[in-house]
Amino acid sequence: MTTPPKLRAYRAKREFSKTPEPVGGLVSSDGNRFVVHKHHATADHYDLRLQVGDVLKSWAVPRGPSLNPADKRLAVETEDHPLEYID
Repeated sequence: MTTPPKLRAYRAKREFSKTPEPVGGLVSSDGNRFVVHKHHATADHYDLRLQVGDVLKSWAVPRGPSLNPADKRLAVETEDHPLEYID
């Protein structure tokens, strides 16, 4: 399978034989979707993902979302992720 250019950075950072993460390649005509994931990692944080075409633009939000619009939250852009992360 050829790697879509937008997912090269994502695939380069993973060893799919060791983790159950999706490889990617799903193509969807549905758009304008988003998801917020709680990511249980070395440092727990949240991930915000917005669908743009056939990838999810992604940001890590270390302190998590807030219901108070006056709160400021840092969001660090990460590599694009496959659409399989939406579900």
